[in-house]
Formats: sequence, structure tokens, C-alpha cells
Amino acid sequence: MLKDLRKLTIADDSPLPDLQTPGNIAYSQSKIIGEQMATDIVKNSSKSIICARFGWVNVYDQPGTTWARTVWFSHRDVCLFIDKALQAPLYISGTYFAMSNNHRLWVDLDDAKRDFGFVPQDAAEKL
Repeated sequence: MLKDLRKLTIADDSPLPDLQTPGNIAYSQSKIIGEQMATDIVKNSSKSIICARFGWVNVYDQPGTTWARTVWFSHRDVCLFIDKALQAPLYISGTYFAMSNNHRLWVDLDDAKRDFGFVPQDAAEKL
């Protein structure tokens, strides 16, 4: 059963089922609208836009609870992602998951690695 599991990707997976409160829905919709606007701008111009879906970042730079550990994004990896995105080739555009290399990470970071060389250095389990 577990062998059939795969990581969530930006390109191939639809949004998760509607299990959110109205406030969370508005937040999620605003992000999706922003990503769609970026896609439309790129299609109709020579601009390059990178949208990032950041994982869990906190002031203490600590992974936290069980769920938060799966999507934790260390301060060092945040800086690395931003550096790599700013140095990306001009033709690169898209939406990318941005998190540390956590053991139970359930999203796919391969697009960011392929497109602009982002390889997270930290993992919640290494602390």
C-alpha cells in the first residue's frame, strides 16, 4: 500500500479537498490567484517570475511538532532558496515548493532543483 504513495507536485496535483475555514479559504485563494496572475504575465511577456510555496518557518528556527517537522523550512534553506531563485536563468518561471529536506516531506522539490539548483541543506531530523 505505501509503495504507491508519491509526493505532491505543483504541476500534476489538484488542490486538496475543501476542509478549511472561510479565513483559510480566502488566504489560499489569494495565493492561487497570485500564482495564476504570474503565469499569465509570463505567457504574455518576456518576464520571468518565480512563485514560492514556503513550508513552515518560525522565529526559533526549530522543526517543532510532528506535522510541522514534515514541512519545516530552516532559515539557512530559506536564504539558499532566495539566493538560487535570484540567480535563476531569465527564462525560468513557475511555482515551486520551498522546504528543507525533511524525512517525511510530502511535497516534491525536484522542480526547484532542476530549474535553478535549489537543494536544501537542512533536515528536521538532523537537529
